[in-house]
Amino acid sequence: MGLAQNVVFGLVTGSYIAIAAIGFTLIYGIVNMINFAYGEYLTIGAFVGVLSAGMLPLPLPVAALVAMAGGGVASLVLARAFFTPINDTGPVPMLLTSIGLGLALRNLIRLTGGRSARYFDTETATYRFDGLPDLAVGPVDLLGDLFVTSEQLVVVGSAVAVFVVLHAMLTRTDVGIAMRAMGDDESLARVRGIDTQFIRDSVWVVAGVLAGLAGVLIGIQTNVSSSTGFSHILQILAAAILGGAGSPYGAIAGAYVIGLVLALSTAFLPAGMTGISTAVAFFILVVVLLVKPSGIAGQEVREA
Repeated sequence: MGLAQNVVFGLVTGSYIAIAAIGFTLIYGIVNMINFAYGEYLTIGAFVGVLSAGMLPLPLPVAALVAMAGGGVASLVLARAFFTPINDTGPVPMLLTSIGLGLALRNLIRLTGGRSARYFDTETATYRFDGLPDLAVGPVDLLGDLFVTSEQLVVVGSAVAVFVVLHAMLTRTDVGIAMRAMGDDESLARVRGIDTQFIRDSVWVVAGVLAGLAGVLIGIQTNVSSSTGFSHILQILAAAILGGAGSPYGAIAGAYVIGLVLALSTAFLPAGMTGISTAVAFFILVVVLLVKPSGIAGQEVREA
């Protein structure tokens, strides 16, 4: 497999990690907590999507919208039930609560959804719409042996759409501007008349929607299981920290660094050692943080 092909895989991996990392870092920057249950939000969205596409059955784009809605609702309900009552107790109780909630959710999903992997039927349900010509399904040749599948194009295209919408929300809407103000100084934001509880709720909904979308995009790349979110939470955490904790734009940069390192490390590691690619990514994370402890873009974005 050529180096350029690994770069393609890295960009695809970075795309779905970036979508999830944005939600994770918004919670950290505005609600001021590290939410280790966030991986399970991703799993919930993935299951809602695969069940909507398989049992109803809905076209995959519609199932993805249902998954995003499910992730948003689940995130808000869980926050209201477990995190809002302890908002003022400090970061440690919030962190421990999120760890316990994550464990409970993972086992509940495993109990109700089973241990077996589930798959999106991308061959028949992904890109076909009544009255419109079918979009290509399968590998698309780019140059020589370099190719990209239509599913990979959907992942990258979805990430670009999310980045555009996120930027518009943070810079053009009252809610987004209030989120930035609250992330900078919650007390000052409250004095200026911002409804901080409403902004917190908005952050939970946005983060859950992004987790649901990331779950579906991971599902169409591989499969969906009760451990889907748990297996990606460390990559999401690494992307958020590498980019600058609390910075959504930095999380995007961090996610693509992690994705490219994961993919490119497989090109250089011996065949029997590709399983340590995640360790290589974390080694790069440590090296970058030693050079710039605030992350790639955290400080610059906070001052914008």
